[in-house]
This record gives sequence, structure tokens and C-alpha cells, in this order.
Amino acid sequence: MSPAGNRFRRARRLIALQALGGVLAGVAVAGLVTVGVVLVGQKREVRAQLTALAAAPTTEAVPSGTFVVRVDVSGVRTASPGAPASLPSRDDLVQARSSGRDLDRESYVEDREYQTLTRVVDGAVVQAGVDLSPYESERHRLLVGLALAALGAGLVAAWTGDRLGRRTLAVWDDALARQRQFIADASHELRTPLSRLALRADLVAHGMRADASRDALALDLVLLRQEASAMADIVEDLLHAADVEASEESGELVDLAEVVTAVGALNRQLADERGIALTVDVVEVPPVRGAGVALRRVVDALVDNALRHATSQVGVRLRPEGPHVVLDVSDDGPGMDPTVAHRLFDRFARHPTSPGFGLGLALVSEVVHRHGGTVGVVPSTRGTTFEVRLDAVELPDLSPEVRAS
Repeated sequence: MSPAGNRFRRARRLIALQALGGVLAGVAVAGLVTVGVVLVGQKREVRAQLTALAAAPTTEAVPSGTFVVRVDVSGVRTASPGAPASLPSRDDLVQARSSGRDLDRESYVEDREYQTLTRVVDGAVVQAGVDLSPYESERHRLLVGLALAALGAGLVAAWTGDRLGRRTLAVWDDALARQRQFIADASHELRTPLSRLALRADLVAHGMRADASRDALALDLVLLRQEASAMADIVEDLLHAADVEASEESGELVDLAEVVTAVGALNRQLADERGIALTVDVVEVPPVRGAGVALRRVVDALVDNALRHATSQVGVRLRPEGPHVVLDVSDDGPGMDPTVAHRLFDRFARHPTSPGFGLGLALVSEVVHRHGGTVGVVPSTRGTTFEVRLDAVELPDLSPEVRAS
């Protein structure tokens, strides 16, 4: 993974952890408040029970989980059913008689916890008690519930934080991906024009050293100027590629015959240098709608691809066919396996014998599909033929102003 990818991954994790921490903190605060409210309520309930039990006239018929013990002045003990035999303790009796105040404390008898209230009533010591086990069980269930709620909320928070992080950082990730794609596209698109520009400059310099005629030098300079202009168009198109959305309803009217002829003229010297016969067969065809610079890139990339793979000849043919304008670019090279031909239009996919990074045909496919057309490999017994189909704009459908021009 790239350094940028690692940074985005760490950022997503940080957002997820922050969301998790925030939710867990909220659950913890809510849990503490809930436990506090429950404890206060339990204490009030126990206190109310103890007060009622201590005021009861007899030790009979007390609620389950409670008890009342009465010790009179003579030491006679009477107790409700289920009362612990060891209560009240001697200390409880002595302190209650000596202080004359209520004693409110917790007592532990046989691994059970009781809340007791001891007071003197008409000379007798009365002790009321409430078994705290049900309240402890209630608190335990509450804590388990809060723990499960915290776990569930934490999982949801982590998932939500991760999704939020991905969505938040997707824009930046996409921007970086577009930047990397632009650099790759620009590198690929400018490689061939720069090579041709250098070749034409060398030809001009060679002609000047050889005292070539002014007419020959003038032609070479014109072609050199055209190549530089084509490069400027490519740079401009790359800078505004995101804004070029060609369709049947948008874009300019493009004369593909003129585009193909111009590309053929610019590549003829390159073909001659490589000993390849370049033939261009162009007939009058209806215009297509789209971006002229982008379509010129398509033709240029296909011709350049054919020149790099051809053995001795490359053919470029433009023709009308029904409602379409069809461009065929063929070479007599080694050809390719038809079963893998469709993968050549994927980015960074290339023939094993091909130089470069496999971007040319991918860019061709993107531009053609952006123009509502199709591009593919025509089955052939020799060499390779690429076919581009674009929707033609019928002349009767054009406005009078366009027809007049």
C-alpha cells in the first residue's frame, strides 16, 4: 500500500476510535447515572420497609425477605419466621439501650447481607431487617445490561466511525487517485508527441546541415509547428479532461476525415523512419459530435500503437456504415490471442511484448465511451485491427447555420 493509502487508513482508524471513545464515554456516564438512581431508590425502599417493620405491633405476618425481632426488658426474644437466630447481636442490644437512638447498619449472617434498624420501643428492643440479596441481584443484572449495552454500542460506534471515516476521506482519496491518474495519463499522452517532435527537430537540423532546399525545410518546419500545436492541444485536453463529457446532445461537430488525415500526415515521417508503409484511406463521412482534441488523441494513440507493433505496414481506414462512422486501424504485426484482447482496454494491462505501462488503449476506450461509441479488436488471421464506432450526425439534422458553414 502506498504512503498516502497508509495515511488514509490511519486516519480512518483514528476517526473510528474517536467515535468509539465518545460513545463509550456517553454510555459510561449514562450507566453511572442509572446505577446512582437505582441505588438511591433501593435505599429509600429499604428504609421505608424497615420503618414500617419496626413500627409493627407484632412479629407475625411480615413480608418475605424481611424479619422482626423483639427483646423485652426481661430478655425474652420473640421473632418472625425466618429471622436469623444470631440477631440482634449483643452489641446491637447494648448500643440501642444505652444511646436511645436508632441504629441503622448492615449485618452479615451466614453469607447473607441484611440491612437492619434497631430501636427501643416501650422498653423493648425491636430490630427490623431486610434481606439485601434481591437488591444485589437487581444491581448485578443492571450492570450486566449496561456492559452488554456498552459492548453493542461500541461495536456500532466502531462500525459507524469506520464508515464515516471512509466517507469523509473518500473525497480526498478520490482526489489523490485522480491526481495519480492525471500524471500517468499526461506521461503517456506526451511520450509519443515528444518523440515525434524530437524526430522532426533532428530532421530540420539534418536538412540545414545538408543545405536542403528552402521548400523542404519550410515543409519540415510546418510539420514541426503542427506537432507542437498538437502537443499544446493534448496538454489543454488533459487539464480539462474532467469537464469533457461528450454525448449526442453536447460537444462540437467534428470532421473525423480531417482529423484522420492530419494524424496520418504527422505520423508518415515516423513510419518512414521505421521502414513501415503507412496508408490512409479516408472517404467523406458525416460529422460526429464530441471533443475534437480528445478524438484526435484516439486516432493518434491507435496509429502509434499500430506503428509500434507492425512489421512492414499499417493501414488506417475511415468509412461510413449505416448510422455510424467507423475507423479501422490495422497492422501486420504478430497479432494477439482473441481471448485476452478485451483486457487490453484495462488500465496498466498490456501485451507481454509491448513497451510502456498499458495506458494508451485504456485512454482510447475511456474517450470513445465518453463519446457514446464503442472500440474493440476485429478478429483477424494476421496482425491486429482495432475498430472504433461513433454515432454520425446526419446532415439533414443540422441547423441552417451549420450547413452554411
